[in-house]
Amino acid sequence: MGIKIRVPELYEASLRKLFPQGAYWDRQFQDPASDCSLFCKAKLDEFIRYRTRMSGLFDESIVDTAGETLDDWERVITGTVRRDLEPEERRALLFSRKNQNTNPAAIREIGRIYGIDVGKIEFPFRPAFFGFSRFAIGRIASPASFSTIFIYASAAGNGEAKAAFEKTLRSEALANYILYFFYGAVPEGDF
Repeated sequence: MGIKIRVPELYEASLRKLFPQGAYWDRQFQDPASDCSLFCKAKLDEFIRYRTRMSGLFDESIVDTAGETLDDWERVITGTVRRDLEPEERRALLFSRKNQNTNPAAIREIGRIYGIDVGKIEFPFRPAFFGFSRFAIGRIASPASFSTIFIYASAAGNGEAKAAFEKTLRSEALANYILYFFYGAVPEGDF
């Protein structure tokens, strides 16, 4: 993706549009030996390099197309650089991290990356949301209070994969989620 125009004439025409309008400037650009014409020709390669690099940086600003900045994306979003995974797996982790909702598909995708089959995901306890504050002007608890999530999975991988899976999910979950992992037979269903 990105704009990769490298036609010098188009850049030269764009540079000329940056100058003021009028008869004086038209005469300057009609003369190939004028200062304005020579300036545009001298700066042409620099503008082409600049535009090409900006296109590359635009590509790097999107997780889908990031290559050289993938480590930086991981460091900022997940706090860990995972060079041991393939770039597509790293991107999948970044996407799941950016999705802050409790999403069973995202949890299963993280499990797939680590070789873990995630079955049932459930909230066994739901906090009650009622009552007023001491001043009778608000609720005591909000939906952002602590929630427990049970994740049932079967792990074909080693202990390191389980530990990495759990660490990733704990770093992905919001601070109010308490995660419990159960390995063995995988019950089906969600929530």
